[in-house]
Amino acid sequence: MADSQGNDAQNGQPKGQYSGPRAIDPVEEHSHDDDPDFITRTRFLSGVAVAGGVVLTAAILVPIVGFAVSDSVKNPPDHWVDIGPMSNFPDGQTTSIAVSGLSQWSDARAFVRNKGGQLIAIWNRCAHLGCPVEYFRGGDNYVCPCHGGAYDSLGLVVGGPPPRPLDRFNVKVVNTTGQPVGGVGSVHGSWSTAAVGPTDHLLIGSAFSINQNQQPYSLHDPGEPVTGTLSNLYPFS
Repeated sequence: MADSQGNDAQNGQPKGQYSGPRAIDPVEEHSHDDDPDFITRTRFLSGVAVAGGVVLTAAILVPIVGFAVSDSVKNPPDHWVDIGPMSNFPDGQTTSIAVSGLSQWSDARAFVRNKGGQLIAIWNRCAHLGCPVEYFRGGDNYVCPCHGGAYDSLGLVVGGPPPRPLDRFNVKVVNTTGQPVGGVGSVHGSWSTAAVGPTDHLLIGSAFSINQNQQPYSLHDPGEPVTGTLSNLYPFS
């Protein structure tokens, strides 16, 4: 029975209020709005997500930027190496010679092609994975024994997996006083043998890459194309 004020007539408690035993008293919640050092779970997870995004972005951008600028820094200035008199490189032949002292490498092998009044020096490093290619005088061509890469007499790709032709070295011919003899050839890195004598010396300089049209590019690593869509995606292609 309840009185006119809404209280239970028997125990004097407000009508409808539970007066029995409690399983647990409610815990008073504390606000941390005034504590700058307190980190909520949401705030912590947000920080982790942001940090992870920064790391992922850096992992993607750093290689791209590195490869974008690497061409401007990986080729040192020309350093010429005297590989002997022109009598060692007869007209109409391709001569294999080991070259030591180039600033980029401790040693390298070049195929000096003296044909058609023009000198070119082809690097024996396969453009696929860097294996040493072999020159076959009978066919006047180059073959890589590792994966079957095939190149013609100018080092241009004719078969197999290489993504570009064989790289070349810059060449020039000088007389005994160090003055150039002859002149620049018809393609980049070549040298005209006009007026060149047997006692003049052949010098080899820095290496560079070419495409199938013998157009020059900065030196690329094995497996790296110089033209086409894949050249923009390397090394992620």
